[in-house]
Amino acid sequence: MNDAYYELAVKRNRPELKYVLYVVADLLACLAFLIAGFTKPLYWIGSAITLLFFYVYLRLRLYEEYEYILVNDELTIDAIFHKEARKALARCNVKDVQSIKLNANNEKGRDYSDGSHKVALYLNKGEVFLLSLDEKMLTMLKRYIRNIE
Repeated sequence: MNDAYYELAVKRNRPELKYVLYVVADLLACLAFLIAGFTKPLYWIGSAITLLFFYVYLRLRLYEEYEYILVNDELTIDAIFHKEARKALARCNVKDVQSIKLNANNEKGRDYSDGSHKVALYLNKGEVFLLSLDEKMLTMLKRYIRNIE
C-alpha cells in the first residue's frame, strides 16, 4: 500500500492592532450599557450579553490555526479555534488544481494561510485557495500538479 499522507498545521498570525481594537470596542460598548444602566437597570443585562459575546468571539476567533491534510490526492483544510473546536473549511481533489503560484502575497481568494507566506492554488472551478505550505507539502503536490509558477 503506497498511500501518501501528510498533515501540516499553520497558526494564523493576527495583527495586534486588530486585537486591541476588538477589546476597546468591547469595553466601550459595555461602558455605554453601564452608564445607561443608571437610568434603566435593564441595560445591565445588555452589558453582560455584550461582554459575553465579545469574550466568546475573541476567545474562539482570534486564536485560529489551519490544518492541511493531504491523503493521496485529496486535500482537506480545517480550522482549529483555540485548540478546542474544529471546523472543516474546504476539501478538494488535487487533480482539480490547475496551477500553483508561489509567493502569492497579493492574490485574492479564500485565505487559509498564516497571513504572511502565501501559496495560491487555482482550482478548475475558478476558486483560489491561499495556503502556507512547506517544502514537503509542495513536493507531494508536485506529484499531481505540473504547472507550478
